[in-house]
Amino acid sequence: MIDRFLDFVKENKLIQKNDRVLVGVSGGVDSVVLLDMMAKVQEKMNLKLGVAHVNYGLRKESNSDNEFVKTLAKKYEIPFFEKKVKLSGSNIEEKARDIRYEFFNEIAKKEGFNKIAVAHHKNDLVETFFLNLSRGSGLTGMVSMKQKSGNLIRPLLFTTREEIEDYAKKNNLKFVEDVTNKDLSIKRNLIRHKVIPELEKTSPDFVETLASEIESLRELESYVSKITENNYKKLARETKTSVSFSVKELNKLDPYFQSEVMRKSLKYVKENLRDISRQNIENSLSLAKKTHGTKEIHLPSRLIVRRIYDKLEITKESKSPTQKPKVTRLEMGKEVSFGDWRFFLEPKNKKITVNEENLVFLAIQKELKLLVRCRKPGDRMEIGQGKTKSLQDIFVDAKISKDERNGYPIVTTSNDEIVWVPGVRLNPLYKATGKSENLVAIKINKEKSEKE
Repeated sequence: MIDRFLDFVKENKLIQKNDRVLVGVSGGVDSVVLLDMMAKVQEKMNLKLGVAHVNYGLRKESNSDNEFVKTLAKKYEIPFFEKKVKLSGSNIEEKARDIRYEFFNEIAKKEGFNKIAVAHHKNDLVETFFLNLSRGSGLTGMVSMKQKSGNLIRPLLFTTREEIEDYAKKNNLKFVEDVTNKDLSIKRNLIRHKVIPELEKTSPDFVETLASEIESLRELESYVSKITENNYKKLARETKTSVSFSVKELNKLDPYFQSEVMRKSLKYVKENLRDISRQNIENSLSLAKKTHGTKEIHLPSRLIVRRIYDKLEITKESKSPTQKPKVTRLEMGKEVSFGDWRFFLEPKNKKITVNEENLVFLAIQKELKLLVRCRKPGDRMEIGQGKTKSLQDIFVDAKISKDERNGYPIVTTSNDEIVWVPGVRLNPLYKATGKSENLVAIKINKEKSEKE
């Protein structure tokens, strides 16, 4: 089995000579076998090894397991690194996984290990396939367990749990057993102890066969991912906290790639796809197909998908509501801030012929004070010929999203008459003409957070 191990790591370029490898060891049979194999090829490949263990404090045996791994590392004369935490609450598995990999990466960086090895094998690969299949993770999720992901390697993906246990028996390796592995309330255990054994009755080599099929799917996924990436780059407009794209352009894609682009967008904002189901994807896409105007849906982890007229936006709900900017007076010759907006007011002798939505010329009285504020209930604006229009309708006509409206700047007089809604509409009573006197120019700029 050692020869197969060496062939696998060399073929997939998981371990090379002179590598420094940190081995994650829980004390279970899988990780103990991995450590033993790494120790046996250490001299031949001139490897520098380390052992990392996380004690979650979840079971009464946790401390004894910790000591077992510590003693094991001492037996192999390998440096030992440990982390003790006390986990509680919900999503224990998820929390444990995050803590584990964060710790492994922390030690690797601090101690100079360039690889982190974990003991996943073919049975884990198959179990993960079914777990992700059951939540509708798409093709990417079904082949998510790879031989190598960044600095993380899985040197045992060539073998099965049965072969690992047989190796441990033949080599008289001691290990600890985690009683929670038999808890059928944990989805992975249910698949391991109930689903797969039933399928093995129809095909004794089921795990080997499916593992082989997953590798074939991985090749397909690689091809599909390239197409998805190209589509995403063409459509997506990223900021630090959101992704948006044209509904029209999204709907031009094949339905499958619409789903993949949406999945990639959700991952960009959320940073992972945990708890995101096929139904979440379909509900998000329904906004692009059936909805008009503005509407939003809420997904796990505070994700929000919004239809804003001809745009679809994915963002994350803020933990605390954004404060509205306070009423600000515009001062001649000074730049004034209002939220993300910047205003500059200056006098002009004559109107310059220019067509910019971020610059307006106003004909006003010398003593007239101009203020910038947020909208208020009942706001109306003069639109000409003695008629007025509600600010709400003006925002709707201009396709200003609901989120933007509350903090959108409104330029008014001290008597609260709306003079200008930047980039949207100008009160005709203040519009400068060739005969106008007492001209002022207001220039605006809005800070953008989009990536260049």
